Amino acid sequence: MNITEISQVWLPLTAAALVTASFSLGVSMLTLLSGHLRGIEQSAARVQKLSAGYIFGFFLALLSSVVGSIYVLSILDFAHSGEFWSILSGVAVGVGLAVMLFYYRWDKNGTKLWLPRRMAEYLYARTKATRHSFEAFLLGVGAVFAELIFIATPIIIAANLALALQRGQQIAAILVYVLIALMPLLILQIFNAKGRRISSFIKWRENNKKFLQIVAGALLIILGFYLFIYKAM
Repeated sequence: MNITEISQVWLPLTAAALVTASFSLGVSMLTLLSGHLRGIEQSAARVQKLSAGYIFGFFLALLSSVVGSIYVLSILDFAHSGEFWSILSGVAVGVGLAVMLFYYRWDKNGTKLWLPRRMAEYLYARTKATRHSFEAFLLGVGAVFAELIFIATPIIIAANLALALQRGQQIAAILVYVLIALMPLLILQIFNAKGRRISSFIKWRENNKKFLQIVAGALLIILGFYLFIYKAM
């Protein structure tokens, strides 16, 4: 691994993973699931089991999205296409602006995620109705696909960056991206496993959600310009 590879592949790939990790839907749904299970006095072991099922579903959906993107992009041979990197850089800037402006919406009750009301109500109902590991697994899968409108861009960026690497390094790049993106969920699971209250983690994210929104949007915009300079040009 040389300096050029670090600056042109691993650094932007890590940034794309951090953008994905900063989005809130996956964490919000896992928090709701864990809180509801504790509220109906489920055992700690059962809370951990269903939370693990949710995280595994999220992990598998995210992993499949990255691998599928790599497969499609490899067929199209876009890894070294300056035109494609130009388009992707512009999309990253546009999505970054959208995140900064629309990811949260404000009303008289405070801030809410961008989700349409019917989708939010459906996900809320499904989360509260979850009682089995397979249902939790499907809920994790659904959390990824429900937020694809925002996370598709960092996923495609990571996939196209990974294509520039050798096969063994590609696998490492995929795992690095997915594990960083999963970090907030893994932190919640560790809290659950140790029997610690997750309220402090939830409170921190709640108090800093505007900051996380701005950081995610700004990082995606910076990433777009960075890729344009180093890949498109």
